[in-house]
Amino acid sequence: MVLWLGICVLLTMLSLGQGNFTSGPFNLTLYRQMPALHYLDDYDLCLDRPFGRYCLVYVEILPNASSALWHQIDEVSRDSKHRFRHDRVFRGVCLETCQQTLNGFSDSSEFGEEDILDKELRSYYARVHRRTADAEERLLHEELVNNCLNLEFSEKFSLSVRSLIEYCVPADKPLELDGLDLTFYGLLVCILLLTLCSSVHDYRLSKKKAESTENFFREALNGRRQQLLTSFSVFRNYYRLTQPHDSDFSRDISFFDGFRVIGVFVVILGHTLMVFMTVPIENPEYYEQFLFRFETSIFQNGSLVIQIFFVMSGFLLYVKFTERQMIQPTTGTIDCITVYFRVFFNRYFRLLPSLVALILFNGTLLVRIQNGPFWRHMTEGERVFCRTNWWKNVFFVTNHMLEDSCSHQTWYLGADMQLFELFLIVIVITKKHPKLTKAFYIILLTLALAVPAILTYVLELDAIYHLRPETYRYLYFRHSDTFYQMYPPFYTNLGGYLAGFLCGHLYLEQRSNKAVLRGLLKYELAMWLLVMATLGVLFSGYIFIRHDFGKPSLWLALYAGLHKNLWLLICAGFVFLMCCKVGGVAYDFCTLPVFRPLARISFQSFLWHIVILRIVAGYFRQPVYISSFYLLCNVLSVFMLTQFVAAVVALLLEYPLGEVLRCLMEPGKGQEESQSEIQMRRAQSAV
Repeated sequence: MVLWLGICVLLTMLSLGQGNFTSGPFNLTLYRQMPALHYLDDYDLCLDRPFGRYCLVYVEILPNASSALWHQIDEVSRDSKHRFRHDRVFRGVCLETCQQTLNGFSDSSEFGEEDILDKELRSYYARVHRRTADAEERLLHEELVNNCLNLEFSEKFSLSVRSLIEYCVPADKPLELDGLDLTFYGLLVCILLLTLCSSVHDYRLSKKKAESTENFFREALNGRRQQLLTSFSVFRNYYRLTQPHDSDFSRDISFFDGFRVIGVFVVILGHTLMVFMTVPIENPEYYEQFLFRFETSIFQNGSLVIQIFFVMSGFLLYVKFTERQMIQPTTGTIDCITVYFRVFFNRYFRLLPSLVALILFNGTLLVRIQNGPFWRHMTEGERVFCRTNWWKNVFFVTNHMLEDSCSHQTWYLGADMQLFELFLIVIVITKKHPKLTKAFYIILLTLALAVPAILTYVLELDAIYHLRPETYRYLYFRHSDTFYQMYPPFYTNLGGYLAGFLCGHLYLEQRSNKAVLRGLLKYELAMWLLVMATLGVLFSGYIFIRHDFGKPSLWLALYAGLHKNLWLLICAGFVFLMCCKVGGVAYDFCTLPVFRPLARISFQSFLWHIVILRIVAGYFRQPVYISSFYLLCNVLSVFMLTQFVAAVVALLLEYPLGEVLRCLMEPGKGQEESQSEIQMRRAQSAV
């Protein structure tokens, strides 16, 4: 994990001085002759005028067999693996400027109106942009905008276009508050008041005690009433966030802190690259030429990094469940079912409040934070789908229903929750009937290998999922069957939890034998072999990113079945060896104390980083020039802002409600005892 991050940052830094990426002959002069992917009129100047209207318009360039420029556009657009579709562009149009342009052109009727070919995109925009005035604005201004754009393209490029107004922004009609907005603001005020009152009460209690204030906040209070009254105390939750590891097991897996933080950073890195493909950019050739490079396979295979979280979740479930001895062969069936539901609901209600907060924020406040020509393009889908399809997130089924869903990153929560349920059933049954353990593991291993291979062959998918320029350009996943079928479903990620289970079994055996592996040459060499294997797996996907292969193919299916599971085996190897404190400098780095509080807010970081990305990338008034240094700066700024927001949400919402849940569901337990409960600590949640 540490090596992966180092390689990503190193390759990014090495590319800083190289300007535009090149792969073979690339003529920038000819490339720039094509219409820009984005061209935006002055947004603020347009809306500063009385009754100003600013429209974001999707434009399709019509084929023209007699135009050399059209043939160039068509040739470039055919390479869907590496290129944007340059016959699909966006224009920001000020209607007043448009009308003035057409005033001197008498025969605007010569520009006929043709229907947009991309019916899927038209349908998507109709579902997203459905405010009261949206349909009326399209009807009133579609002909005007189409004529204006045809005049522009005819004069500049001798080409014709057809257009679709995505939305128009009127200067005089701000978005009105509704019941959901008021509900969110009311809940926000209540949380702030609860935090204030609870903190004041906790502080007053500390003054009545003889011991120091710091020790008072670290210790559990006697009585459920006082625990509930101080559950929202900022002082107490801050110490929960920063307290050192308090058990031998938590110290053994303290390297998980580094894994979580580095994993979140890599996720933010990948999502920054992806989101900045959706914003107005001045030099799309940056991305297009970058995708030809060999090191692209490192970034494109970055989707594998999420698998380490499945391994860690499976490991924690197995070890905690086994240590607690919650199920014995003599345990009754009813008791087994009770244990299953108690563990499941403990975890479900831990994750749910934070997820609901994200949904409410995206459905209400997000769209009001900023403005700009692309702001509604970046945020309106979240506003609409968080209001209508919130149930996909609440019931953790987003991974199977990503279309028109809210907060796409929460597919992981759905997959993880479903895997947790499945493997919780497995561990309950195998602890009740130990003789079935081997059979269950063989079945799960067979499925982990066979399911990806069979799906790849039968559905004629790519060997690996990799991001193409057009995949997420419109803020949802398009023409990406490999992503939908192979990436988010729980049944294609079985290997992660299984690897975690096997790793947990080995760890408990090693711990019971009290074997010391740190410093032994063969285990240190094994760590380096895993490093080499990591590079091999990451770079092995380059051939599938660079070239197309005929489908269906047994070779593609075989690679799909082995690729992810080899990576999971490597992840499990890293986890086991670091549990044994093998790894030298890498182990010492991952166990640095600075990672401890950051790891405990990693769940919130994962939830909120896309919101931060939308805010950072959604305000642009004009297309931006992309460079490696610019992207790296944005990655670092988004990471730091995300940590701040995550810490605030953890202190004000996640930790307080977690304490309330503990008091309500386990009133008989003290705080210290409850903290060792299976899947009850924040660090064991989704990421």
